[in-house]
Amino acid sequence: MWPSLFFMKMRALKGRAQITSAFRRGRKFASQTIVVHCRSKHQARENDAPQGGDKDLFVICAVRKKQVPHAVTRNRIKRIVRESVRAYLKEYPSMPFMTLAFVWQVTMKHHSEAQTEQIKPQVYDVLNLAMQYFSEKQSR
Repeated sequence: MWPSLFFMKMRALKGRAQITSAFRRGRKFASQTIVVHCRSKHQARENDAPQGGDKDLFVICAVRKKQVPHAVTRNRIKRIVRESVRAYLKEYPSMPFMTLAFVWQVTMKHHSEAQTEQIKPQVYDVLNLAMQYFSEKQSR
Protein backbone atom coordinates (compact mmCIF):
# COMPACT_ATOMS: atom_id res chain seq x y z
CA MET A 1 0.00 0.00 0.00
CA TRP A 2 1.21 3.50 -0.81
CA PRO A 3 1.89 5.95 1.98
CA SER A 4 -1.06 8.25 2.71
CA LEU A 5 1.04 11.28 1.71
CA PHE A 6 0.43 10.51 -1.98
CA PHE A 7 -3.35 10.42 -1.71
CA MET A 8 -5.84 13.15 -1.06
CA LYS A 9 -7.58 12.95 2.27
CA MET A 10 -11.33 13.42 2.26
CA ARG A 11 -12.65 15.75 4.95
CA ALA A 12 -15.98 17.34 5.79
CA LEU A 13 -16.47 20.97 4.86
CA LYS A 14 -17.44 23.02 7.91
CA GLY A 15 -18.30 26.64 8.51
CA ARG A 16 -21.08 28.71 7.01
CA ALA A 17 -18.86 30.84 4.76
CA GLN A 18 -17.04 27.83 3.33
CA ILE A 19 -20.26 25.88 2.72
CA THR A 20 -22.06 28.75 0.96
CA SER A 21 -18.93 29.37 -1.10
CA ALA A 22 -18.86 25.71 -2.18
CA PHE A 23 -22.46 25.80 -3.36
CA ARG A 24 -22.44 29.27 -4.96
CA ARG A 25 -19.04 29.47 -6.63
CA GLY A 26 -18.61 25.89 -7.77
CA ARG A 27 -18.97 24.68 -11.35
CA LYS A 28 -22.22 22.67 -11.56
CA PHE A 29 -22.52 19.15 -13.00
CA ALA A 30 -25.72 17.07 -12.90
CA SER A 31 -26.99 13.54 -13.37
CA GLN A 32 -30.54 12.20 -12.99
CA THR A 33 -30.48 12.13 -9.20
CA ILE A 34 -27.62 14.31 -8.03
CA VAL A 35 -25.96 17.67 -8.68
CA VAL A 36 -22.40 18.43 -7.69
CA HIS A 37 -20.76 21.84 -7.39
CA CYS A 38 -16.99 21.47 -7.92
CA ARG A 39 -14.32 24.00 -7.08
CA SER A 40 -10.91 23.44 -8.56
CA LYS A 41 -7.78 24.12 -6.55
CA HIS A 42 -6.90 26.93 -8.95
CA GLN A 43 -10.21 28.74 -8.36
CA ALA A 44 -9.93 28.53 -4.58
CA ARG A 45 -9.76 31.62 -2.47
CA GLU A 46 -8.40 32.06 1.02
CA ASN A 47 -11.68 31.51 2.87
CA ASP A 48 -12.94 28.59 0.76
CA ALA A 49 -11.39 25.84 2.90
CA PRO A 50 -9.71 25.48 6.28
CA GLN A 51 -6.08 26.47 6.49
CA GLY A 52 -3.60 23.76 5.63
CA GLY A 53 -6.21 21.94 3.58
CA ASP A 54 -4.62 22.41 0.15
CA LYS A 55 -3.93 18.65 -0.15
CA ASP A 56 -7.39 17.65 1.10
CA LEU A 57 -10.70 17.17 -0.64
CA PHE A 58 -13.60 18.79 1.20
CA VAL A 59 -17.00 17.18 0.69
CA ILE A 60 -20.49 18.17 1.74
CA CYS A 61 -23.80 16.57 0.85
CA ALA A 62 -27.21 18.25 1.10
CA VAL A 63 -30.46 16.31 1.05
CA ARG A 64 -33.67 18.35 1.34
CA LYS A 65 -36.16 17.37 4.01
CA LYS A 66 -39.06 17.98 1.60
CA GLN A 67 -37.70 15.45 -0.87
CA VAL A 68 -36.57 12.86 1.69
CA PRO A 69 -38.72 13.28 4.81
CA HIS A 70 -37.11 10.60 7.00
CA ALA A 71 -33.78 11.39 8.65
CA VAL A 72 -32.70 7.76 8.37
CA THR A 73 -33.01 7.91 4.59
CA ARG A 74 -31.30 11.31 4.35
CA ASN A 75 -28.35 10.07 6.41
CA ARG A 76 -28.15 6.86 4.39
CA ILE A 77 -27.94 8.86 1.14
CA LYS A 78 -25.19 11.04 2.59
CA ARG A 79 -23.21 8.00 3.75
CA ILE A 80 -23.50 6.33 0.35
CA VAL A 81 -22.41 9.52 -1.45
CA ARG A 82 -19.38 9.92 0.83
CA GLU A 83 -18.44 6.27 0.40
CA SER A 84 -18.79 6.59 -3.38
CA VAL A 85 -16.43 9.57 -3.35
CA ARG A 86 -13.94 7.56 -1.26
CA ALA A 87 -14.09 4.72 -3.78
CA TYR A 88 -13.62 7.21 -6.62
CA LEU A 89 -10.59 8.66 -4.83
CA LYS A 90 -9.01 5.20 -4.75
CA GLU A 91 -9.31 4.99 -8.54
CA TYR A 92 -8.19 8.59 -9.15
CA PRO A 93 -5.90 9.51 -6.24
CA SER A 94 -5.17 13.07 -7.35
CA MET A 95 -8.25 15.05 -8.27
CA PRO A 96 -8.16 18.68 -9.44
CA PHE A 97 -10.92 19.59 -6.97
CA MET A 98 -10.74 21.23 -3.60
CA THR A 99 -14.45 21.13 -2.73
CA LEU A 100 -17.33 18.91 -3.81
CA ALA A 101 -20.83 19.98 -2.77
CA PHE A 102 -23.51 17.39 -3.58
CA VAL A 103 -27.25 18.12 -3.75
CA TRP A 104 -29.73 15.25 -3.87
CA GLN A 105 -32.57 15.84 -6.38
CA VAL A 106 -34.96 12.86 -6.12
CA THR A 107 -37.86 12.22 -3.77
CA MET A 108 -37.59 9.07 -1.64
CA LYS A 109 -40.09 7.90 0.92
CA HIS A 110 -38.34 4.92 2.49
CA HIS A 111 -34.72 4.10 3.34
CA SER A 112 -34.90 0.85 1.35
CA GLU A 113 -35.07 2.97 -1.82
CA ALA A 114 -31.59 4.38 -1.13
CA GLN A 115 -29.38 1.59 -2.45
CA THR A 116 -25.64 1.79 -3.05
CA GLU A 117 -26.06 0.08 -6.44
CA GLN A 118 -28.29 2.95 -7.60
CA ILE A 119 -26.50 5.93 -6.06
CA LYS A 120 -22.83 5.04 -6.65
CA PRO A 121 -23.07 5.01 -10.50
CA GLN A 122 -24.78 8.42 -10.40
CA VAL A 123 -21.97 9.86 -8.26
CA TYR A 124 -19.36 8.33 -10.57
CA ASP A 125 -21.11 9.79 -13.65
CA VAL A 126 -21.14 13.29 -12.18
CA LEU A 127 -17.52 13.06 -11.02
CA ASN A 128 -16.45 11.76 -14.45
CA LEU A 129 -18.16 14.75 -16.09
CA ALA A 130 -16.34 17.09 -13.72
CA MET A 131 -12.98 15.37 -14.24
CA GLN A 132 -13.43 15.55 -18.01
CA TYR A 133 -14.32 19.25 -17.87
CA PHE A 134 -11.38 20.21 -15.63
CA SER A 135 -8.86 18.08 -17.56
CA GLU A 136 -9.94 19.75 -20.85
CA LYS A 137 -9.73 23.15 -19.19
CA GLN A 138 -6.20 22.48 -17.90
CA SER A 139 -4.99 21.19 -21.28
CA ARG A 140 -5.94 24.47 -22.99
